Amino acid sequence: KLYNAMPIFVQNIGCRREGGRLAELRFGGDFKSRLADYNSRIACSRDELLDIRDRKLRKMVQFCYDEVPFYTNMFDEGGVNPASIKTADDLAALPILDKQTVRDNVELLKPKSLEQIPHITEHTSGSTGSSLIFPQSVDNVRDLWAAFWRFWNRIGIEYGTRYADFGSRTIVPPNQRKPPFWRECQPLFQIKFSAFHGNDENYMAYFKAINDYGLTWIHGYPSCIMPFASFVAQNGLTFDKPIKAVTASAENLYGYQRSIIEKAFGVQPHALYGLTEAVACIGEDADHDYIVDEDYSAVEFIECGDYSRIVGSNLTNFAFPLLRYDTGDLAITTDRLKNGRRVIERIDGRTGELLSLPDGGKVGALSALFTESATIKEAQIHQLEDYSVEISFVPLSDNYTEDIAEAEKRFRDRTKGMLPVSFKRVDGIERTKRGKLRYVVSDIK
Repeated sequence: KLYNAMPIFVQNIGCRREGGRLAELRFGGDFKSRLADYNSRIACSRDELLDIRDRKLRKMVQFCYDEVPFYTNMFDEGGVNPASIKTADDLAALPILDKQTVRDNVELLKPKSLEQIPHITEHTSGSTGSSLIFPQSVDNVRDLWAAFWRFWNRIGIEYGTRYADFGSRTIVPPNQRKPPFWRECQPLFQIKFSAFHGNDENYMAYFKAINDYGLTWIHGYPSCIMPFASFVAQNGLTFDKPIKAVTASAENLYGYQRSIIEKAFGVQPHALYGLTEAVACIGEDADHDYIVDEDYSAVEFIECGDYSRIVGSNLTNFAFPLLRYDTGDLAITTDRLKNGRRVIERIDGRTGELLSLPDGGKVGALSALFTESATIKEAQIHQLEDYSVEISFVPLSDNYTEDIAEAEKRFRDRTKGMLPVSFKRVDGIERTKRGKLRYVVSDIK
């Protein structure tokens, strides 16, 4: 309330101060040497990468047994000698942890030496209704951001490049009616654009601001970038400085979103998959292949039907170690390797983004419904208690009939015709409190 009542120039000062605090946390200390180390490992062979990963893993596993009550009990009760975990393949001897188990055992998962480890209190967004509050070591924070910046470096973005940030934080008072609908955060290299003031009346001001600041990189949630991209594309706007990169995180980046973003900004977007829990980092390289960062964490893909669950073990958060943590996310895997790293086809939703079939089966991989669509701005799939499905969509124009017909065909093929489906045109789709768009919502428990 105090922030909202302040003049805009004072709000900008507040953003800079908070940005300075976060910049010191993320980019202070030995961050630059960490980033240099990560970048130096781009040239490593697969054997070298796995050796680096497994040495970190052995250190973490022994620490877990010695210092973390939850894991001490788990190893002892399971009859597993921590010394037997020598590589990521050996992790199969341990149970998989889901988020609820972690939430129920937060205190037991904290090491006895926690107070000797510099750390902060972190929390996940809880997009599936189960947020998690836990300690995160400062070392882990800097390692995470070093991995992120390596991803951005790989696609040609230099460290320190200023960018337009389309995130979900409320940085502009809700009752503000006139520009600027953005705030400056120099320490984090950001101009932060409000996700809650975007509409066709205000987006021209966003466009002019990006021009005035000379920004050539846009980053954020796909569902926050998309409406602005649609506005730019529909109005045929061209930036004074061509946009060089669009990167997306925090949500899945779907095919129909990619096509509109490319049409608007003239570049294909790159997706980055990373978690606060620090158990996986997977990003698109310059060729748009999804590359697993093998030296960042120990990532497993557990097959379940047509897709695989992403399960990971963090290697640097000694304030709250997670071994074999089920992220709740799904991937379509491949057998390919690229520069010693695994390549996956795509991240394809969450385990919560599955539809239930009357026979007890589950259906995922629903991102393909609008893959080829150029007329759909955004969509949401809602399954009701009677198993029927209603798909709400926001069109870019009135020429959407063929795209909806194709989406219906793909849906019926994917669900084997077992689920009644209807399509509903809407003006907009409600976001979560964090500003995210949930692609699949199910009333079936």
